[in-house]
Amino acid sequence: MDFTSEIVRFVSDCVGGLFIVSENSGKIAYASGAFEKSLGRDVTGMDAMDVFPWLADCPAPLGDETGTEWECIDASVKKYYKLNSAGFVKDGQKYNIHQVTDITEYMQLNRDVTRYMSFFKRLSSFQTEVLKKLSDTFYELLPMLADYFKTGKAYLLLQREGNMDVIAYSREDKQYSNYRIPLPAGVEKAFSARTDMKISRKAFAPEIQEILMLDGNGEDSSFQMLCSGKVSGQSYAVCLSVCQGMDEKSMKEPTLLSVIRLYIENGVMHEKLVYDSEHDQLTGLYNKGKYLNMLEKEYPFLDSIGIFNLDVNNLKVMNDTYGHEAGDRLLIKAADSIRKVTTNKVHGYRMGGDEFLMVACNVSCEEVWRIKTRWEEELARLNRAEDGINCVIAAGVVYGKKEYNLAELLKQADERMYEDKKRKKRPGEEIR
Repeated sequence: MDFTSEIVRFVSDCVGGLFIVSENSGKIAYASGAFEKSLGRDVTGMDAMDVFPWLADCPAPLGDETGTEWECIDASVKKYYKLNSAGFVKDGQKYNIHQVTDITEYMQLNRDVTRYMSFFKRLSSFQTEVLKKLSDTFYELLPMLADYFKTGKAYLLLQREGNMDVIAYSREDKQYSNYRIPLPAGVEKAFSARTDMKISRKAFAPEIQEILMLDGNGEDSSFQMLCSGKVSGQSYAVCLSVCQGMDEKSMKEPTLLSVIRLYIENGVMHEKLVYDSEHDQLTGLYNKGKYLNMLEKEYPFLDSIGIFNLDVNNLKVMNDTYGHEAGDRLLIKAADSIRKVTTNKVHGYRMGGDEFLMVACNVSCEEVWRIKTRWEEELARLNRAEDGINCVIAAGVVYGKKEYNLAELLKQADERMYEDKKRKKRPGEEIR
């Protein structure tokens, strides 16, 4: 059975337009009905280069009955074409025959696939970094987000029972700031803002506004809420400061946001399981039990260590004179000054009563003294508050390199703390 006519009609009308060009005259000798319909005119007899200027890009010469496949762009109508072209001879006259298929949608799809492949390559790299950090505190996500989205600062807001922790990371300084405040009224707004909208600093509760101002954001600063949610009874939110050049487009990628949420929620759930057993209930710092665990498993084996032995002056006087509530406020202020400088490398502990400790892991000697200076500045700033609580803390600081004697360093830190306590003692005050 001969299907030649059906095949020709299918190729001509369905697969792609056909046209034949006389090689001698350069005029169109034939164009399929479907092809002429797409052009909206009868092109037979017209100069082929006037109708199809991109024919100049056709591979030449076309051998007799030798087909070649090529692609071209018609910039005037923003179309991509694939052509199958060949030459033949009829009645002594040479012709070129071209089958044209519009592949514009395919090329656009290919472009989108290429763009998404690039995105998923970045996402894969991000996920790899996330997996490396799963054993660390989930606050480590903040510098990764700041780098990925090219923003100046990243913030994690975490509600813990009656308090809110605000952890900030500055990309420029590569520095964390940690804040703890009583849970503000109406704070649920901070955890439910839409992720596709920018938020003014003034949209946050006043207590959070103050933190953002202290962290170097101006009156008219704005933030992009990246994601928020609730897990294990704790609400969380991640927001980024809006700045020039930041990658806002990636913030709307659902796959990426799912990875970020999963990472944070896993971190929150994991931390929730161990938080109560490792943290001091009053101050939120690590407790002595956590310190003893780190003293056994980690602190003797670091490349370098900085130890800050801290002791709050006049706690007994405060308790005896103004009551234990005032004494608690004094301890909370001391803890707040320590929290400002804690990171994944700098751990803060309440050892009991008025005794605190900070341990800096794998840092240089210069970094240790920078931490001390910054802690003193934070304590001075907290003392400027008009709350009637003046917090004075004696500090003994030591530094040790690899193969240090940890017991000896702890003894030196304790001795230096007592020396500092004597210097800071006012007439009539007891040493402890």
